[in-house]
Amino acid sequence: MTEQPPVLLRMIELRFLVGALGERLAWWPSRFTDDIGLRRLATPFPRTTLRASLESVTIAARRDHDARLHPDSIHLFRLGGAQEDAIAHQLAQGAAPLQAPPRDLDGILAALDSIGAAGANGAVPVGPCSLGKVQRTRLHAGVADLARVYAAAARTGQRAVPYFEVGG
Repeated sequence: MTEQPPVLLRMIELRFLVGALGERLAWWPSRFTDDIGLRRLATPFPRTTLRASLESVTIAARRDHDARLHPDSIHLFRLGGAQEDAIAHQLAQGAAPLQAPPRDLDGILAALDSIGAAGANGAVPVGPCSLGKVQRTRLHAGVADLARVYAAAARTGQRAVPYFEVGG
């Protein structure tokens, strides 16, 4: 069984925002979400430019996260198989209304704050940080947790790589 579509749509939105955040802060070496990248993608993908941008930045961010985390970790850019299939289906069907991320860092952080419902309290995680065991219900709540961690780290000039542990 897969996650409900509203959770998937939030994950898709969060991927696009964090992907853009990572590009603006040079966390990964890509430029798929800025004006230049979008113009370049518009030529081969005129009707699906935003989808191509999202999928491309997801691959760049996934490689970065995979290199920093245990291979069994679940993270924003590599969810479980059922969730990844459901996201791919949503995108293929055009059911996920994509909007380009804000151009500037402040706009991206404001969008992350709206998902995470304000800034993180307490210490900002640095490097790989577990958000607990992955569970179906936890992944739903995890959207806000992920948004808060990425935004808080970016604001402090740090780099956090949040993930969920697989297991009971």
